[in-house]
Amino acid sequence: MYDILIKHSTIIDGTGEPGWTGDVGVKNGRFTAIEPSISAEKARKTIQASGLVIAPGFIDIHTHSDVSLLDNPLAEIKLQQGVTLEVVGNCGTSLVPLEPATKDMAMADALSNLGKYGDSMEGSSFKDYRTLLEKKGLSINVMGLIGHGTLRIAAMGFSDKVPDTGQMEHMKTLLDAAMDQGALGMSTGLIYAPGIFAQTQELIELARVVGKRGGFYASHMRNEAEGVLAAIDEVITIGEHARIPVQISHLKITGNGNWGLAEQVIEKLLNAREKGIDLTCDVYPYFSSSTSLTALIPPWAIEGGMEKLVPRLQDSIQRKKIIHDIKYGVPGWEDMHHNAGWEKITISHVHSMEHKEVEGKTVAEIAHERKVDPFELILALIEQDGNRVKIISETMNEENVAAFLKLPFAMVGSDSSFSQGKPHPRLYGAFPRVIRRFVRELKVLTLEEAVHKMTGLTARRLKLKDAGLIKKGFRADAVLFDPKTFSDTATYNNPCRFPEGLQTVIVNGVVVIEESNHTGAIPGVFYCK
Repeated sequence: MYDILIKHSTIIDGTGEPGWTGDVGVKNGRFTAIEPSISAEKARKTIQASGLVIAPGFIDIHTHSDVSLLDNPLAEIKLQQGVTLEVVGNCGTSLVPLEPATKDMAMADALSNLGKYGDSMEGSSFKDYRTLLEKKGLSINVMGLIGHGTLRIAAMGFSDKVPDTGQMEHMKTLLDAAMDQGALGMSTGLIYAPGIFAQTQELIELARVVGKRGGFYASHMRNEAEGVLAAIDEVITIGEHARIPVQISHLKITGNGNWGLAEQVIEKLLNAREKGIDLTCDVYPYFSSSTSLTALIPPWAIEGGMEKLVPRLQDSIQRKKIIHDIKYGVPGWEDMHHNAGWEKITISHVHSMEHKEVEGKTVAEIAHERKVDPFELILALIEQDGNRVKIISETMNEENVAAFLKLPFAMVGSDSSFSQGKPHPRLYGAFPRVIRRFVRELKVLTLEEAVHKMTGLTARRLKLKDAGLIKKGFRADAVLFDPKTFSDTATYNNPCRFPEGLQTVIVNGVVVIEESNHTGAIPGVFYCK
């Protein structure tokens, strides 16, 4: 007797092979039968799926859901897209490990969204975070990376110095313990403090710890604009010297003056793979990025974190220098203002109620309305709200996004984080957007290729031996959707909208989304490496 039987669906199994029509049986959390026809009398629950696709549950390899899963373990925003597994701890920031001596600094800066969970996370380990999530009860599966920035804060705060022997050993010890407790590997955010201060050798040494434990290195590279080729070289160097698989996070090229580098980027990636580097990447299906407003602050000014930045902003001489460096750039630094311009940088969220009217407006629009200098405007917002001001920057082009998505080693990752205000629409729409825009409209990918990039390919990177495919004996994570109508509806003006065309989502053999409604079931698991 099957727990669930899906009848007459088009089975797209996650391998990239052509789909075919058949029935799928689920029992005890596993796919136990995949055949042209199975009697409905053999099932407790039967889903008639004629005209629908059944695919493995989508895997979001690049998320920032670390805190939102604590707030809302039902994870409906992701489940409504067909996502059944999220990987947290990206771009150098994870919620653990926290050390008592530097916890307050971490929470005031990189982990400011931790909020009410600060006390429960004090001195916590990767295992503690995992346990806390499991106690709350998850509707979605989770895996986690350890953020290099979080390690650096724990060992040496927001210092811009090279770590001494003791600090380096401190980071290695914390990282080794996290790997022992099931972490996937280490991530970096090399445009953000404190990761921006790290030299390549520091990253190689830490990556070796991960490599010895079978993990991988995921990097928000040091530069995604005019310095993108050198940044890729650094990732490759780390992979070579640490003997570790490497993942380039949200592969992109920002700034219209740099878009022409796409062919060189692709050639460099292909050459590295031909030389034996285990290099892959993830891509989100949009040509706008999103981050904190503090990413526009030059590196020297962010040294020491917000505790030191605010006094610098209040010092007239240093304030002028900060504005000068944002306006004209600093050698080697990815200057977001230079790559976008105030007309294409939108304030998506502010924390202070008195500034809520700026959400959804560009910096140029706000400055014009208030009759203030845009540079002074952003510094005032940072003084008021720190790194809790979020922005969306239109700095890419869709042609390059499509070219990167099409790479055979590219998988889909949303790079999404929950935010109030008007968050980037990728939070609600990344996975159905791939199918609507890049499969049906642009025909860049076949449906089978797109599903593979969301499932089987990603599962291989995560070394999941029994997930990511519709295959007998594999974990029964699945999504049923109408291939003709499955679409994102989230826009930049109205970003908090669920997709259309989704019917059912199954996690570990349990229905969590039925007829587009959350069932309240909590079958999710925090998977360990």
